Amino acid sequence: MGYLISIGLGALLLALFYAFWIEPAWRLRVKRYEVRHPEWGNRPPLKIVIISDLHAGAPQIPLSRVRRIVRKANALSPELAVVLGDFYAAHRFTWGKMSKHDIIGALKPFKGKYGTFSVLGNHDWWQDMEAAKAHTPCEAQIALRDHDMPLLDNEAEKIELDGGQAVWIVGLADQRPLDEGPEGEGFDDLEQAMRHVTDDAPCVLLAHEPDLFPHVPANCILTLSGHTHGGQIRIGNRSPVIMAAENEVFSYGRYEADGRVMIVSGGIGCSELPVRFNMPPEITVVTLCGPAT
Repeated sequence: MGYLISIGLGALLLALFYAFWIEPAWRLRVKRYEVRHPEWGNRPPLKIVIISDLHAGAPQIPLSRVRRIVRKANALSPELAVVLGDFYAAHRFTWGKMSKHDIIGALKPFKGKYGTFSVLGNHDWWQDMEAAKAHTPCEAQIALRDHDMPLLDNEAEKIELDGGQAVWIVGLADQRPLDEGPEGEGFDDLEQAMRHVTDDAPCVLLAHEPDLFPHVPANCILTLSGHTHGGQIRIGNRSPVIMAAENEVFSYGRYEADGRVMIVSGGIGCSELPVRFNMPPEITVVTLCGPAT
């Protein structure tokens, strides 16, 4: 019996070491999706490379690792580079000094052929609550501006693809800057963002939280979100053990509804606890293309 207990304790310690160090600090996978959509028509395929929820902070995600992540992301030859917010660690188990200015500076080399676009996440505001309450620029906004990384804040920008056809990139402000609950005040204004869309070219929507997917208009054929970290802990392929909030519905992967598609990235970092198990950090790659012929 004592022998079995020793084996069990040893296995538990190994599992904890893996979950609290190996997977979150050393693993990095590339997760790929192909989205074929009839509204994309005959436009050339668009490769979108996504870095979401960095939550950078030593020892798991020091600046040196952020730079390695950016190099790996750039090696994937992104045509559109997307950053989905939550830049700094969201748990207390970090050390050393690291500012959002440092983190976003390390992200600056992340470039796409047609541009780089970012949105803010809830922690970018929660970690700067005075700015959130006053609705003034937070530290992450200022750093993005200082490093010339385009931020879409209830805005849209049109990009022209090879061949002259276009697509709109729509960016939503954060949905939970002042309260993590479903009744909290959000800075998001999808209607305002869509007013910038002035023709019938399809839209790609960037929204840190995936909650709004049921309300996305039909011309937003693809929504890209993060926020949940895929739950951080997954047993088999079942629902996450750790969720970003009790009311989360969309946790990870691909979702479809009424001809619209959403991809929820598992992201890089951690929230609450610096632990990942069966949900390694990921760079997410989405190739948007027309229907198969």
